[in-house]
Amino acid sequence: MSVSEKRLWAAWSRFLTGLVGAILIGFLVPILVVVAVSFQSKSYLSFPPNDFSLRWYQQFIGNDDYRSAILNSMMIGASAAALATVAGISTALAVVRAGAPGSAIVSALSIAPAVLPQIVLAIGLFPISVWLGLQGTLWAVILAHAVIGLPFPFITVCGALTSYSNRIEIASMTLGANAFQTFRLITFPMIRPAVIAGFIFAFAASLDELVLALFLSSPSTRTLPLLLWEQLNFQVTPEIAAAASVILAVTSLLILAATLLPRLDKDN
Repeated sequence: MSVSEKRLWAAWSRFLTGLVGAILIGFLVPILVVVAVSFQSKSYLSFPPNDFSLRWYQQFIGNDDYRSAILNSMMIGASAAALATVAGISTALAVVRAGAPGSAIVSALSIAPAVLPQIVLAIGLFPISVWLGLQGTLWAVILAHAVIGLPFPFITVCGALTSYSNRIEIASMTLGANAFQTFRLITFPMIRPAVIAGFIFAFAASLDELVLALFLSSPSTRTLPLLLWEQLNFQVTPEIAAAASVILAVTSLLILAATLLPRLDKDN
C-alpha cells in the first residue's frame, strides 16, 4: 500500500469514526436529557437542572395509576413473550429442521411483524379482537404483543439451529429416543441461550409498545407507555420523565442481559 493510499485510508477511517460518534451522540443526548430532568425538584421541565431531587420518583412510585399500569405491562409482557417464544421455537423447528413446505413463506410471515408499521397491525388486529369478544381485555393486548414479539425468538432460534448439524439429533433418535426426548435432552440445551434471548427481546418489545395498546386497551388494562401518552396530553411534568427513565433502565437491563447471556452460558 502506497503512502497516498495509507493517508486516504486513514482519512476515511477518521470520517467513519466521526460519523458513528455523531450518530451515537444524536441517540444519547435526548435520553440523557430525559434522565437529567427527572432528578430536578421543580414542577416543570427545565434543562439543565439546577438541583438534585428524588421527588418525582417518589411521586411516581406512590401513584396508584402508575402502579396499576406497571403491573399490566409486566403481566402482558411476560405472557406475550412466553407465547411468542413457544410459537418462535415451533416455527423455527419447522423451517430449519423439518423443512416444511412453504418454509420461505413461513419465515417471511414470522419476520413480517418486525417490518410492518405497527399502525397497520393495529388496524388489522382491532376488528379481530372485536369479533372474538376480547376488545379491551388483557388477552387482546397479550395476543397482539405476542404477534410483534414473534420475530425475536424465531430469528434467534433459527440462528442457533443453523449453527450446528442435525446429526446429533438423528443419532439420538437412532438410539431409541423419541422426538420429544430428543428435543428436551439434545435440542433445547443447545438452543437455550437463543430461546432466553428471544424471550427477553420479545418482553422488551412488549414493554415499550404503544400503538397496539392505543387500539386494544381499556382504562383498566392500559400499559405504562399508554398511561404516559395519556399524561402527555394534559401536562408535561418531571414525573413523566421519571417514568420514562424507569422504562429506559428496565429495557437497557434486558438488552444487556440478552447480550451477556451467550457468554455466561458458554462459561458454564
